Amino acid sequence: MIASVAQALAQMFDRSFRGVLWLGIFCTLALFTAVFMALQWAVGHVPDFGYVWLHDATKIIAGALITVVFVFLGAPVAQLFATLFLDRVATAVERRYYPSLARGQGAGFVGGLVAGLSFSVVSLALNLLALPLHFALPLIGTVVVLLINGYLMSRTYFELAALRHINAAEARTLRRRHRLRLFLGGALISFLAMIPFVNFVVPVFAAAMMTHEYQKLARG
Repeated sequence: MIASVAQALAQMFDRSFRGVLWLGIFCTLALFTAVFMALQWAVGHVPDFGYVWLHDATKIIAGALITVVFVFLGAPVAQLFATLFLDRVATAVERRYYPSLARGQGAGFVGGLVAGLSFSVVSLALNLLALPLHFALPLIGTVVVLLINGYLMSRTYFELAALRHINAAEARTLRRRHRLRLFLGGALISFLAMIPFVNFVVPVFAAAMMTHEYQKLARG
């Protein structure tokens, strides 16, 4: 796992990554900007019913929601963009580190896209369900979300990387065989996805790291 992390970091600013890295940053910024503008618009149209304090309270709540979205929903956003970028990142990784390896007959683009979107929907739903814990039990809530996303991230990124070469059943079997190792990698991705601005580059880093993990585990 440490070797995969180091290799992914070493390639982060490689020329082959620059296009997808900037695209990922742009898409993430665009999404969060759209959410921010939607909340601002919604707040501006909430009637105060003659109570100034109600309007002020709404602004405070909106600000808190923006912070929560930016920090705690970074993981589902990263998973969503993984669906779009993983194939390009994995291709660059395999071209540099595994040039003699031919791409196998995996699930194909459509199969990977469907799997990735499914993972993203599940991740978003579970994160939204866990969101109240951040307010009721801040520390415990953060730990719970890290555990949830550790599992989801390991499953999403590893299986998407594996689906380029093998079918879905084989990808699940390989992941379950190495579930603890991959969970630790997923927990690292989940933690990084919660750090503002770092979460902009997490999808590219995670896709590269799990591509290395698949190649190592598949050949091991």
